[in-house]
Amino acid sequence: MTLTPPWLPARPLLVIIVVLRWPLCAAELELPPAIMQGLKSEKFAEREQAQNDLLAWTRQHPDEATEALYQQSRTAGDPEQRLRSQGVLRELVVDEYLRNGVGYVGFRMNPNTEAVAVPGENEPRFAVRVLQVEPDTPGHKAGLLAGDLLLGVDDAVWHQEDTSIVVSEKIKSFKAGTKVTLKLFRQGKIVDLPLVLGRRPATADLLQFQFGFGGMQISPEAIAAADSAAKEEYFRRWLAARKAKD
Repeated sequence: MTLTPPWLPARPLLVIIVVLRWPLCAAELELPPAIMQGLKSEKFAEREQAQNDLLAWTRQHPDEATEALYQQSRTAGDPEQRLRSQGVLRELVVDEYLRNGVGYVGFRMNPNTEAVAVPGENEPRFAVRVLQVEPDTPGHKAGLLAGDLLLGVDDAVWHQEDTSIVVSEKIKSFKAGTKVTLKLFRQGKIVDLPLVLGRRPATADLLQFQFGFGGMQISPEAIAAADSAAKEEYFRRWLAARKAKD
């Protein structure tokens, strides 16, 4: 017969066990056995396909899958499974990195505002001129064009004394992934341009204020390298923090 200590009734003990057990459940997601088996296939193409399939599957369960992948990257018996599990884990952590950054459109602008006479309005508005739109950015994908005049973002408008720094800070006040509407003046008409903000890259300030104003031009290769390095550093820090909990 099991005796309950006089200082702890049986029912509270049951409650404590349930509370301690609950947090562990989220970490016990089972990764698809068939896909995991494919990670150690003798054929390279099958290993590659299995890794792609695992990434697609885990992106549907990112919170639970992150811990499961971490455990596989540490304890899987096959070295190929460990390596590829860590590769998928890195992609999930980078997804988190992209979601958690400050907002970014991806264009270079004139440093000062200029007055814009809008047809039908008595008072001029103030806008910043778009000088260049970076390729493969939210602005580029949404259809932002060089020469567009940015009148505002959502309900925010600019004033005569504002500069490109004010505009940049307004965009950075939104999180990556936020849907905003750019208010543009294009070919004599006001245009609403909706887009979803990306994550501001590490080189954004250099791109904004150096190129085109007497500074050094930054090559696309340098931009890509800086972006890749920022992602690697984020993953390195994430992995170090997770290992510290073991």
